Amino acid sequence: MINDRDEAGVVVAVDSARVDGDATRWAADEALRHGHRLTLVHVLAPVLIDEQDPRLRARIHRWRSHLARQLLADTKCEITSTTGLDADRISATVRFGAPVTKLTELSSNAVMLVVGSRFHGSVGGRRLGSVSAAVSCRARCPVAVVHGYDETRSNKPVLVGIDGSSASEHATATAFDEASRRGVGLIALHAWSDVGVIPLLGMDWHDYRTTATEVLAERLAGWQEHYPDVKIERRVHCDEPAHALKAEARGASLVVVGSRGRGAAATMLLGSVATAVAEGVDVPVIITRGA
Repeated sequence: MINDRDEAGVVVAVDSARVDGDATRWAADEALRHGHRLTLVHVLAPVLIDEQDPRLRARIHRWRSHLARQLLADTKCEITSTTGLDADRISATVRFGAPVTKLTELSSNAVMLVVGSRFHGSVGGRRLGSVSAAVSCRARCPVAVVHGYDETRSNKPVLVGIDGSSASEHATATAFDEASRRGVGLIALHAWSDVGVIPLLGMDWHDYRTTATEVLAERLAGWQEHYPDVKIERRVHCDEPAHALKAEARGASLVVVGSRGRGAAATMLLGSVATAVAEGVDVPVIITRGA
């Protein structure tokens, strides 16, 4: 993690939905693990009030603000009573405006932004809510999407997708750091889905697998020297990257992916692999930012 962005530390969007309780607990543990502050934020989106009386509109605003502050106070109390994070390391703020805009603004001074998988606005049965998806695209720091937080899985390895892009380099750095701090192993996965290209290169899958394994080892060598305590498992799949990552995630405690891989168009802020993984796994997913 980058310590010079610790003005807000780990920022977590606190919603009234139950699932975001998992996101908050995960964020608190992450802040404690890295020695960062924790900022709790609840965003109050504008509401249309069909009433001409300004006093009534002011009362409704005060009522909504009171409920928001109470939610944050209760959340802070729960965190201090269930984790080792001190109260003076926890800040709480209520923001007024469009949730995506306000969360994106906060991400400028954060080391990580944590959202629940269905923070306000989930539509069409998708597990990744519209706000969570938009924030994952626009945030200026890594974003963690938390579907659920099962502490019994904490001894399982960290899984990272590696494809050689700048985004995957950032993902690799984050994954090694997370694995080291957790005291767990690391699964480094490279998946190649362009099967039809292999014959054109004069190779069969066995030859490519050998070459890909060697290349993967080279990309990990420097990191392994920096993190000798992290045991690495290398996995090479002839499969769609998202499908392979979702399959391997069943045995992981955390998945780390880059925001854009080698197949993402330059105009896409969030690649299809990152989106599919964030929506399709049951463990927390960190989406890192490339250069």
